Order: sequence, then structure tokens, then C-alpha cells
Amino acid sequence: MPPRDSLGRLLNLATAAANTRGNDMLAVHGLTLGHWVLLSALWRSDGLLVSELAEYSGNNVPAASRMVDRMVEAGLVERRGDDNDRRAVRVFLTGHAKTMSSLCGFYHSVNEVLMAGFSPQERNQLLDLLARVAANARG
Repeated sequence: MPPRDSLGRLLNLATAAANTRGNDMLAVHGLTLGHWVLLSALWRSDGLLVSELAEYSGNNVPAASRMVDRMVEAGLVERRGDDNDRRAVRVFLTGHAKTMSSLCGFYHSVNEVLMAGFSPQERNQLLDLLARVAANARG
């Protein structure tokens, strides 16, 4: 029997289950959770740099760039040069992705599923504790 007090194991199991649930919920919209994370950043501020999308999503720049490539192929975003810096490339929503902006708050639906049966106080406490775990992990 695995140890019940292994935080890393529990976080890994919870993350995997949450990602599966989120992907299942987004499938009806033709999106993955990875797509949604980057789209949610662009719905808030269209025209971000790939490095900004990487920071927002917690990915490294090459991983974020690959995700953007897949999203370009899916017709969700397009890359355009920056008018002020010829070396920089910005990512913009397509018209199709803009029509899905109502999904910006999708995480509320996922939170409801994942925290079913939690009191408001327990929800806030869990979010605070997980934020502290993340801060401790970053050093």
C-alpha cells in the first residue's frame, strides 16, 4: 500500500484526475486543457509573446511554442510579427477562438466538480494551502 502522507504522490494523482476531467469537459468544444490555458490568457490579453504564454501556463518556452504550433494548425491562433520589434512574434486569437471566449471562466465549472462537498471555508483553505505548496516548491 502506497504511503497516504506522500504529498507528491497525492498531488500527482489529483493533477492527473483533474486534467482528465477538464479535458473531458472541454472535448465538447473541440479543445484540450492545454489549449484552454493558453486561450484563457489570450482572451484576457490578445497578442501575447510565446514567452508570456509560457510564463502564464507554467511551461517552458519550447513547450509553449509547440502548443501554439498545434493551435495554429487547429485554427485557434495565429502568429504575427511585433510592429515594434522585428525579432518578436506575438500570438493572436482567430475569429473562431474569439467566439469561444465565454469559456474564459471554465475553471469555475472544473472547481465545482473537483471541490464538490467542500464548504466555502474548506475551498478557500485548500486554495491557500496549494498556493503555499507551490511557492515552497519554487523555493
